[in-house]
Amino acid sequence: MDPFEAGHIQRRDGISSNEQEGQENEAGAQWGGVLTGYDVADSAHVEDDQDQTVENWAAERDVGPLEDREEALTRLNLSESNQHLDLESLSLTSLPRFSTDLRRIDVPFNRLTRLPHTLPATLDALNVGHNQLTNLPTLPAVLRYLDASNNRLANLPDAHPPALQFLDVSHNQLPNLPEALPAELEYLDVSHNQLPNLPVALPAELRFLDVSHNQLTSLPEALPAELRLLDVSHNQLTGLPENLPATLSTLAVNRNELTRLPEALPPGLERLFANHNQLTRLPEDLLTQLGASADVDLSGNPLPQQVLRNLHAARSAEDYIDPNVALPGDNVSELSSTDDEQNAPLTLTEAVAYWLRDNPKEGDREVLAAWRTSAEEPGAQEYALFLGKLFDSVNSNNQEFQESVANDLRQAAKNPQLRAQYFQLAADANQSCEDRRTLTWNGMQTARLIADVENGVYDERARLPDLIDLGRVMFRLDALEGIAREKAQSLGSVDNAENIDAIELYLAYQNKLRERLGLQHVAPNMRFFEASGVTDADIDSAEITVRSKEAAEFADYLATDWQPWDDVVSRIAPDDHAAMQDQLIDAMGEEFDGRLEQQLADRGLSGTESDLVEDAKRELGAKVRKEIAREIKGALRDRVLNDHGLRL
Repeated sequence: MDPFEAGHIQRRDGISSNEQEGQENEAGAQWGGVLTGYDVADSAHVEDDQDQTVENWAAERDVGPLEDREEALTRLNLSESNQHLDLESLSLTSLPRFSTDLRRIDVPFNRLTRLPHTLPATLDALNVGHNQLTNLPTLPAVLRYLDASNNRLANLPDAHPPALQFLDVSHNQLPNLPEALPAELEYLDVSHNQLPNLPVALPAELRFLDVSHNQLTSLPEALPAELRLLDVSHNQLTGLPENLPATLSTLAVNRNELTRLPEALPPGLERLFANHNQLTRLPEDLLTQLGASADVDLSGNPLPQQVLRNLHAARSAEDYIDPNVALPGDNVSELSSTDDEQNAPLTLTEAVAYWLRDNPKEGDREVLAAWRTSAEEPGAQEYALFLGKLFDSVNSNNQEFQESVANDLRQAAKNPQLRAQYFQLAADANQSCEDRRTLTWNGMQTARLIADVENGVYDERARLPDLIDLGRVMFRLDALEGIAREKAQSLGSVDNAENIDAIELYLAYQNKLRERLGLQHVAPNMRFFEASGVTDADIDSAEITVRSKEAAEFADYLATDWQPWDDVVSRIAPDDHAAMQDQLIDAMGEEFDGRLEQQLADRGLSGTESDLVEDAKRELGAKVRKEIAREIKGALRDRVLNDHGLRL
């Protein structure tokens, strides 16, 4: 593969002769390995007609406008060492070839319509949520975690991995579930589908079950004995099983057609949402069955006046210490309010104007005009809804956050590409919780900062220190993401599988280390830190880890991994940058071969032929390419810093 064709290396002006291209083809193909992590000899694997080598995949020209394959290749290279492939939020329409020994694959928030027919047999966790998948391939037998939410699935595989503990297929088009679900399943979310019923026998280990927003008319008489959360809201249920699991702590049955509740409710029930049904009677001892800290919403039911008077009298008693109860005629409890029950959303222009009004500046009229021109673009109304939801967030009353949103809108008004990116990100975030939206807003700010680099904001000599500071912020965010994923895996034990909330966890690290790590562009607050499982000790440990990694690895990250640095250097030192590219090409000839042979000799593998040697060549070849890149790109980094009187 010619790396110039793939766009990995830019040609120097005036150098395009066939003779030079012929000399560079072989070395260029080797150099592609620095970006892909695969040896050329190993890149011809074909699984079916649509599978591609990494090189061909990277070189495709007809890709989506927001598709970030360059970042995908960088992450693919990292997956070799930790058996974890993370290609989240890159707008990918297809996947590159990846290692067969991966344990975790995260590819949510892309535009994938299919997955490879064969997944790694070692795969333990798979996240393909928020894509456009219509079916799933055969899943590895050892898979424990599967998130395929927010796709277009019309069916599930007949057989699921026996080890599966976590399954989220919410927001799809499923008309039914397999009768036999995995026996070890603890977490099942099938909300927002088209299910008319559930399997008669649900897994005995199930602790979390969400089947809200379906077409259920009844539930199995015997529910799993260990169930802790049951959400069957927004269905067509007319009754509930008389014997609900004793372990149940949350029961959501709102927006159904229930006329009565079971006489005996679970003793540990803490939250009961039964609003907007057809209840005409209640268990006589309802208030005494539940604990003093319980929350109960019965609003929107046609309860007889005598029942209401009795309940009002009980609640008004001086010694009343029983549950917090919302009744018909009360102001509707916030406990059961949902996003789809709110007022009609603002238009895009109205939403932007709202955020600008408390911090007006000269030129805001032009800002509104720019946003008005985008109002009919795909995703514009989703972004307006996103801005509207930010009004009600935990950050909305924070003056610093208000100013940040307003200034962000002013800057995005000048950048159509950035606005398009915001529109796409908002569409995904609107389907999730408040903290997901906060995390998405943080991601938007990161995208804006990178867009500033692309637009030449940091090309002036005086701005180079600011660019380095920005690079440090991005390094710290990457490091925190790795720490958050490790924490998620540690919390994902058998006992805690139902408590995992990766969004809360990842945001928790950003939020609590905002000041200490200088992450000023992220939102100052989050709603549900307590749900993250992150302790103060975890935060302190994370700061130490990030600073240690930064001291040891930031220089190489700046030179070899952070593309914005390379982009700026190519503009402020074009001759030196072009010379560096030529060095990289030259080094992938005799220099690469010599170093690889020495590595093999050091391991006693020189001069032999075997599958072991070929495997060693692939592994060691990637390391040699990285080593060469560090040396050559590092030298250019140091030269640029010295020329500007700077040190890291």
